[in-house]
Amino acid sequence: MLKNLFIIFFTLFLLAGCSIKHQIKFSAPYKIVIKTKDIAIADSGFVKKADGYKSIEIFTLGKLTLHVEIGNDACINGYCTDRIDFNRRFFGYQHYANLLDDILDKSQIYGGVGKIEMQGGFLQEIKTKNYDIIYRVTDKTIYFKDRMNHILIKLKKLQ
Repeated sequence: MLKNLFIIFFTLFLLAGCSIKHQIKFSAPYKIVIKTKDIAIADSGFVKKADGYKSIEIFTLGKLTLHVEIGNDACINGYCTDRIDFNRRFFGYQHYANLLDDILDKSQIYGGVGKIEMQGGFLQEIKTKNYDIIYRVTDKTIYFKDRMNHILIKLKKLQ
């Protein structure tokens, strides 16, 4: 009897632990291209969003090859760091903490500096001594390129 109670308790404990994961509210398939000094990948994947959480999952031949998670911290394939350090490593410059959030949300970056409205979206060109960004958003695409730091993020919705 005690053994059965232990097994039931242990099973419920495991199931409860698994249910703490993020409740995904948005998931969409994309053709994703990411090029940084450490990453060069182009394949299909998913952008997923939950409250306070976003992720990019890229699959190659059905296998998860890149997993970027943005929550309180930022993680690439399980290696986590604070957001500013993540930006420094990923974008080649520290930028502001929520830059990748804004890109994945198709929101303006840097408070809308240089924003030009276009049919179905907008374009931003921002140039400083530390970065030279072209950021274009349309209904189905996100394009972020930093010519100075050699960063490219392209997402094209597959549906």
